[in-house]
Amino acid sequence: MAKAVYGTVVLAGTARIASQIRRGKRRDLYHRVRRPHLWKMDTKALEASLASVINRDDYIVGENKSLLYLHPSLTSVRNINFLKRALYFAGKTGDRLYRRNKRDLLLFLSREGRSPISLVIQNLLLSDHIDPDHLVVVGPRRQLTHELERSGLAGVRVLEQGSTLGRNLIKGREALIDGSYDGEHILFIGGDVPLLTPKGISDFIERSGVKDFEGDIIWGMGSREQLGKYIVEHDVEHLGSVGPNYPKKGNLNKFGIPLIDDRGVFGKGGVRRELMMGNLFLYRTSSVNQKLVDRFYSLRKMGANPLAYPWLMWHFGAQLLRAARWKLTISEAERTFSRNAGIDLRVGYAPPEITLDLDSYSDLRRLSGVYFSREGMDINLEMSFRKFLRQKRRERGGPIGISRKKVKGEG
Repeated sequence: MAKAVYGTVVLAGTARIASQIRRGKRRDLYHRVRRPHLWKMDTKALEASLASVINRDDYIVGENKSLLYLHPSLTSVRNINFLKRALYFAGKTGDRLYRRNKRDLLLFLSREGRSPISLVIQNLLLSDHIDPDHLVVVGPRRQLTHELERSGLAGVRVLEQGSTLGRNLIKGREALIDGSYDGEHILFIGGDVPLLTPKGISDFIERSGVKDFEGDIIWGMGSREQLGKYIVEHDVEHLGSVGPNYPKKGNLNKFGIPLIDDRGVFGKGGVRRELMMGNLFLYRTSSVNQKLVDRFYSLRKMGANPLAYPWLMWHFGAQLLRAARWKLTISEAERTFSRNAGIDLRVGYAPPEITLDLDSYSDLRRLSGVYFSREGMDINLEMSFRKFLRQKRRERGGPIGISRKKVKGEG
């Protein structure tokens, strides 16, 4: 029997990235006028005054995570902290020196590193379930096109992102239909899941029961228990293990919804599972709903906002209390969501590698460790980067990208 083949949309950008790119073009003059003390401040002194704050901030903000690089040297805390500073200064100070520094650093990392978006596309193209003629990427078009060309994937179609994540879904759907795709479902997947494999795609599709589901969307979810085993098997537990279901220093903090797996989605039926939101879903082509996805993704963040608790308790209070007591089944949770959202949803199986997305610098270390299957190269990234810049200067002439003296001028 022939395998089902799907048109695919890779979500690799958000409106936040687009707006930050626009702001970045105006930022340099504004920062220089408002902060004259930066004009003559020594670069090293500026970095030292901010480094401790930056290094405590683990989440990646303001960067397109699909376009960063997994790299064998980034399992080192020292090297990760250098990367944080380079990205932070480029975004916050607005100085041309730091923006050029960031651009050159990403170029340096690209020589031995791999971007999440290139790995996702390559593995999608290897899957028997994916139609290569109906594959589109939605995100910042110029940057994504450049990276895919650099990775030998120039034939992949890239669409400029819209104003919201839901709008990006609509743009991808419209592009597939305009390209003569007439399939019943569309596979949507994040561009920041670099450990994706063809087998993982098959596991999701074949274990989700697409044929017997007449509803709108099958959303991939992962089990924290299975993710914990995956972390141990790949020998990256020292970079953060799957600990308690609450934030704790040194753990891989992935919140899980306590549910009883009454359908046996993740193995033996009737077993308690803590389920995490995945990064892929199979949407009925005729049902793709922009407002639902925008609302659903914002719902994922509501747990961190106390002002949203009354709304959550009004709509899901009884079910949340039952879940906390391990009384709620997956089937009941599906019915509750479908009743409140007006969209018929089913939980699908997402293997552990698809639940390991890139949200933080700790994730970047972990993903680099798994992908390159070793502790990392014993190098000082900052020093190696300086050598790279010196070589680059000798080849083309001109000043080195990182100055050891002043932010402005040589004096």
